Amino acid sequence: MPAILITIIGTIPFAFFGANTSEWLIWLVLLVRGMGIGGYTIPVMSDSYVGLERNQVPTASVATRTIQNIGSAFGSAVLATVVSSVLAVQVSNLTGAYHTGFVTSIIFMLVGVVPALFLTNKIKKRDVKNAELVVDN
Repeated sequence: MPAILITIIGTIPFAFFGANTSEWLIWLVLLVRGMGIGGYTIPVMSDSYVGLERNQVPTASVATRTIQNIGSAFGSAVLATVVSSVLAVQVSNLTGAYHTGFVTSIIFMLVGVVPALFLTNKIKKRDVKNAELVVDN
């Protein structure tokens, strides 16, 4: 959850950047955004291996990589469609079109909070707490 928040914080400025925005500021925001993306990508990928038998790991590795590639392509296509749709209506508003694309990206990140609630480590922590409550009672 903190990584999703960091990614959102690193994406919000892109919805407001203009043609005269300092490159250093863009690089700094990209650094923050990259840390957030790395912070949630690794737990999601490692969570996909939880509970697998040793002989299932290679198949899971191929499957997760395939899903990641398809998901990235789909997300890029959706954002490109959003940007081009805005440009079709307002041809001269390139900056506004990209701002809309980044707002759409932020919405996707907010939606990503829901699946993050179901990661295995969260379920294990909840089960441990419930087991402790049963033992205490």
